[in-house]
Amino acid sequence: MRLTGFDAIEFAEKHNLRLKKHGDAVDGAARELTVAEAEAIADEDENLIYLDVPDEEYENAPPTSFRPDR
Repeated sequence: MRLTGFDAIEFAEKHNLRLKKHGDAVDGAARELTVAEAEAIADEDENLIYLDVPDEEYENAPPTSFRPDR
């Protein structure tokens, strides 16, 4: 499954993963981006950021939330 933009950033942040960036007119493609680096790029063009996650890994990922459990 390919996640893009802020969806990819959120998943990567919650599961401690690195992100990728498509190349554009200014810079080439990039790998191993931190969440902070990806957010800075996504603020300019969200479509450049992506994360490939195997379908099974995505479907079996534990639910996560930054909200406290009550």
